[in-house]
Amino acid sequence: MDESVNIVLMDNERIQRSLDRMAHEIAEKNIDDRPVLLFGIEKRGFAIANALAKLLAPIFKEEVESVQLWLKSGNSQESLEQLQGRDVQNCFLIVVDDVIFSGQTMFTALKKVSDALEPSQMHTAVLIDRGHRKFPVQAEFRGMELPTKANEHVSVQVEGKDIEEVTLISKERK
Repeated sequence: MDESVNIVLMDNERIQRSLDRMAHEIAEKNIDDRPVLLFGIEKRGFAIANALAKLLAPIFKEEVESVQLWLKSGNSQESLEQLQGRDVQNCFLIVVDDVIFSGQTMFTALKKVSDALEPSQMHTAVLIDRGHRKFPVQAEFRGMELPTKANEHVSVQVEGKDIEEVTLISKERK
């Protein structure tokens, strides 16, 4: 019989502190004050991208924008096509997700953005880095690094556009 144990890793206050720190790290890395373009993967990555955009907007003179990137449907092509013709070469481009584990989702997103827009450089940001990469992708900006076991799952709860909490779910065999 399997039994789940849930542990709250990050409450709203901890999430906000992590996002604040990530925003300052992004600001420090963007030394040329280039416009910031955040690609939030699916629903949860987009919530994190929006939260980062709100924190970054007062820091930069240039525009800060977040775009939702859907990987599982044709919608991502629409969001990328809206950016065709924009000077993304001059943007500080960041692909954002909630959790990175094997790196497959981030790898797919980076490839999709790269193929569509051909940016000069791209960065990555995640709220939780679980380790265990199978793909050659690193989280450049991260809220928390948490090596996990195979029987564990990290869940980021998003309500509307707000990130509510991050929970570690461990399935134990009894």
